[in-house]
Amino acid sequence: MCIITSAVTIGALSISAAVANTMLAVGAVATVASTVLGTVSSYQQGKQQQAMYNYQAKVAQENEKIANQNAAQERQTGIEEARLQRMKTLQAVGSQQAAMAANGMDVTQGTSLDIIEDTAAMGELDALQIETNYEKKALAYEQQANNFSNQANLDYIAGKNAYTSGKIGAVSSGLNGLSKLTGVATKWAGFGS
Repeated sequence: MCIITSAVTIGALSISAAVANTMLAVGAVATVASTVLGTVSSYQQGKQQQAMYNYQAKVAQENEKIANQNAAQERQTGIEEARLQRMKTLQAVGSQQAAMAANGMDVTQGTSLDIIEDTAAMGELDALQIETNYEKKALAYEQQANNFSNQANLDYIAGKNAYTSGKIGAVSSGLNGLSKLTGVATKWAGFGS
């Protein structure tokens, strides 16, 4: 009876060792596959994040160009509006001179001249105020352009960091998988003996 039990036990151990070796082999293959997928996934994720940040940077650069164009347009509009104001002032001065001359007043001296000079001065102040207002708008657009430029730079840096992080994650995943594979191999070697 003892011989039969020993044969069954030895047979069971042989089957258990074969099953264990098969399970360890499957585990090793799964570990390798998991490592490869993790490594590729980390790398691809880093590349995709970099692409997203690069796209955002390009959008910010386009917005910077638009803001600079808007600033230039505001300045040009200010110049044109101030020019029109100066023309209106000249027309007002001319009308005043004509009206005063028609009433027999001397427009080259006294109160008449003071009124004409005041009209010209106020007209010039209005023109300068128009230019100042448009210059303020242009400066706001330039500040906006600077903000877009800074954002583009930050996005490029974030993209580079994401790519580097993806590469580091891929290496980490590879080393982690190698560590697990070493553990599986150690168990496998232990079963063989």
